[in-house]
Amino acid sequence: MPTPRCVVPTLSHGDLPPDPQIMRTVASRHRIPVLDLGRLSCVGVYLDVVEPGAVRIGDAVTRVDG
Repeated sequence: MPTPRCVVPTLSHGDLPPDPQIMRTVASRHRIPVLDLGRLSCVGVYLDVVEPGAVRIGDAVTRVDG
């Protein structure tokens, strides 16, 4: 299912400052139909961790449709 987003991604998290532009960018470029709610700005993924460990920039990611 698509992942509609609220304001939380725009808030500060730890050392990251708030950034309202994040959702403005998503809303301007990526709106998709979600159930009977209309076209919503969506970003995110659902996943299962199959092997614990650190994920680093440049690591391979494999999509497995189940």
